[in-house]
Amino acid sequence: MYAVAAQGKGSEALVADRFGRAAYFAIFDENGVYLKSLRNDTSSVAHGAGAQAVAMVASEGAKIVIGPQFGPNAESAMRAGGMTAFSASGVSASEAVRLCIAGELKRSV
Repeated sequence: MYAVAAQGKGSEALVADRFGRAAYFAIFDENGVYLKSLRNDTSSVAHGAGAQAVAMVASEGAKIVIGPQFGPNAESAMRAGGMTAFSASGVSASEAVRLCIAGELKRSV
């Protein structure tokens, strides 16, 4: 499953500017079909938002994470959880997943 850091709800929301502080995470199945949006309740914590966001999307079954960039805590959490991350910006969540499936995104983790 895919989790995309998104600025808003839905598959057409743009990829967020920051991973750990994204407003939502759009969840897609392994074929790129949109399933739901999760509100990011960790976006307002003082420290560790990235690692907490990783834990949240991992609990939903996400193995691939897409966002603009990832901090060291988020990267460590993803590595520990056997997750993979790809960088995307300026596109919708659904387009980011399509690009990832096509092999057109840069791997971050």
